[in-house]
Amino acid sequence: MPRFNIRVGLAAIVLAMLPRFGSTAEQLDGKKTFLAQKCETCHTVSSAAIKATGKIKAPDLTGLASKRDATMLSGYLRRNADLNGKKHLKPFTGSDEELGALIAWLQKETAATKKD
Repeated sequence: MPRFNIRVGLAAIVLAMLPRFGSTAEQLDGKKTFLAQKCETCHTVSSAAIKATGKIKAPDLTGLASKRDATMLSGYLRRNADLNGKKHLKPFTGSDEELGALIAWLQKETAATKKD
């Protein structure tokens, strides 16, 4: 069972819901956060036409985040929780708001939204 910080988890839930209510988190762009954090160094998001650029080839994130809840993803990306017994390689270094926007964007990126 993954372990995570409850405060971080609750913050992720609240932040993931904020864009629905017209908050300033709505102005944040999860894709821009993904690129600013250099997540594409390891990860592809094929639905957004983003290809991994580095030597480490981590999973394509299209459809993966939609299978997890925001609390778990937040803990994993901050390295406070394990996924399949492993920590995320690099800790997310942005703000809680940026993390919420990133998770919300990733959760919307599914194979059905694939762009050519």
